[in-house]
Amino acid sequence: MEYLEIALALLCAVAALGALSKRVAIPLPILQMAGGVAISFVPGFADIRIDPPLFFALFIPPLLFSEGWRIPKRDFFRVMRPVLLLALGLVALTILVVGYLVHVLIPGVPLAAAFALGAIISPTDAVAVSAITRKLQIPDRITHVIKGESLINDASGLVAFKFAVAAVLTGAFSLQRAALSFLVLSLGGAIVGLAVAWIVGGLRLWLLRRESSEPIIQTTLSLLTPFAAYFAAEQLHVSGILAVVVAGVYAGIHDTRNLATETRLQTWEVWTMLLFAFNGLVFVLLGLQLRGVIAGLAGHSWRELAAYAAILSATVIVLRIAWVFIGAYLPRWLFRKVREREEPLHPADVFIVGWSGIRGSITLAAALSLPFLAAAGQFFPERNLLIYLAGSVIVITLLVHGLTLPLLIRWFKIVGDGIAEREENMARIAVAEAAIRQIRQHAIAPHEHVFAARLIASYERKIQHLAAAKKDRGDFETRVNAESSLCFDALSAEREELFRLQQNQSINEEVLRTIQREIDYAESSLLGSIEGRP
Repeated sequence: MEYLEIALALLCAVAALGALSKRVAIPLPILQMAGGVAISFVPGFADIRIDPPLFFALFIPPLLFSEGWRIPKRDFFRVMRPVLLLALGLVALTILVVGYLVHVLIPGVPLAAAFALGAIISPTDAVAVSAITRKLQIPDRITHVIKGESLINDASGLVAFKFAVAAVLTGAFSLQRAALSFLVLSLGGAIVGLAVAWIVGGLRLWLLRRESSEPIIQTTLSLLTPFAAYFAAEQLHVSGILAVVVAGVYAGIHDTRNLATETRLQTWEVWTMLLFAFNGLVFVLLGLQLRGVIAGLAGHSWRELAAYAAILSATVIVLRIAWVFIGAYLPRWLFRKVREREEPLHPADVFIVGWSGIRGSITLAAALSLPFLAAAGQFFPERNLLIYLAGSVIVITLLVHGLTLPLLIRWFKIVGDGIAEREENMARIAVAEAAIRQIRQHAIAPHEHVFAARLIASYERKIQHLAAAKKDRGDFETRVNAESSLCFDALSAEREELFRLQQNQSINEEVLRTIQREIDYAESSLLGSIEGRP
């Protein structure tokens, strides 16, 4: 089967499984893996062979770049101490403990390959945690720590993974030399990523100033940025992973401030689609490879495989919880400045952070990028077993944490601190007041007075709604919902009349699409205003 046909079929499977996930109470990644297993029975799909370096270079850069782009920078730096303890300290501890455990438990796995497995399963997946807890209110600090940890431990874990794989390929490893190389490559990668993102950002601004750019061009440059940062760093023999993360952080700051509205909307939609497809493809491809992986484990019994998966997953879970409590309380016991600077911690909050160690697409992408061959042309030692173990940790953490995390949040009676909601409410009132001041200061022509008064009234009504106490909003909400319903009905009537004109050959498809787009934007704006109400 041709690669293009395979790619299209897998994308169709990702879309279908995404739609199915809305109707069944199964975590989407688990559903995608099961779908991949089912597809592997279709003739032509079971023999698909993934090129590990190409897979890594194709999937890792956009996934890491998007995390860096989306991370809230202010809050990320505010929780830097706990984030670094988790993203560096816990990653290093996980690599060492898992490495020695797997090497002792399964002597056929060399220590360097076991370290590679530890690096593979060390990154956590903040997106999965957010998807599970999005309907629950949890303190903002917990959310920021989990997101910040995920961003940094993706980078640190993957850099360590590269070193461990290199040790397997070359047969040589020096901890002192690896530590020094880690610092040099990380710093070099960060510099290259910042430089690439700065150059691309400057190019995009240059095109905008000369009116030589359209949203589609800006979006294309955005999509190319992570790959440019990754390959530039790799060509200079520094860390492409750190380059992508730093480029994503810089691009997130740059794009928020400098892009036009239509460009931001289009870029966001394209990236959302791309990440949905890439995350889905990673899990479908694991399911697709699973039959071959299991077939390659013929030397191990099912009891052994189940025991390995259970022991490894339990070790990772317990290790994380222990480290989270040590990292949360030990610095407070040792340093008075930490106690004075940071707010008191509730043990339940600390436990929730420890119980949020779900593994996801980054772990899976790293596992599938393990090379087939090692030193002297030999097969990479126990490659199938390592992929199986990594996949087992993903599945077990998704099921154990994913199914119990909401229950534990309710059981511990953890509630949100409302900081984000208050900031959003304050910002909405401030921007509405700024708009009113601007309208009143503007030199309005006589025929514009009616429209200006109507516009000011709409802003004042928004401020009234935002400033009202929650208990006083009931009648206001009822009235606003009725007005919104009327607006939706009017837009629906516009759309129906537009289709009637096209069917009657009164307008052509180009006119239809132009006006339809305006109606769609109006409807999207109305939906956004409804969903944005506190």
